[in-house]
Amino acid sequence: MYTYLFELTPARRGNRFVPSDYIEELKAAEENINNGLAFRRDGKKIKIESVDDEKIMLTLTCKTALVHASRSLSALTRYLTTYYRDTFEEYVYNKTLFAITLISQKSSFESSKEVLSNEEILKGVIDLLYSYTTTTLTEANERKKVIETISDLVKPYRITQ
Repeated sequence: MYTYLFELTPARRGNRFVPSDYIEELKAAEENINNGLAFRRDGKKIKIESVDDEKIMLTLTCKTALVHASRSLSALTRYLTTYYRDTFEEYVYNKTLFAITLISQKSSFESSKEVLSNEEILKGVIDLLYSYTTTTLTEANERKKVIETISDLVKPYRITQ
């Protein structure tokens, strides 16, 4: 699981947008975005950690690494400006409500004692080989080692014609 911590501040400096005045709207957005098709399909989830007068602290978790994790947060602006247009339209700047700052990112690999089904193993291998994107050199090296290990394990079972 990959976890990204963001700080969201008003997109336009000096405007009157105070995030703590809209906690109910933000919580509704969080719930609806997490229940949306795209987030469920991709294994993403946002969680608003805290809201004060100047910023929102938000966590995004995802099953796979994201190259541009902040792009997933456009769903928040889209939801708020669609369902609360009269409330938020005046705060939109450059097509967004928020200036997004990535504070930290980390990955936690699931326990190796967990039993996976054949389908989960196959999906994991396919993701690793074809759709996995690395964000750090350490992840890239780890991915390379895992692919080499899988290759060594599969060699004896290779069918030659």
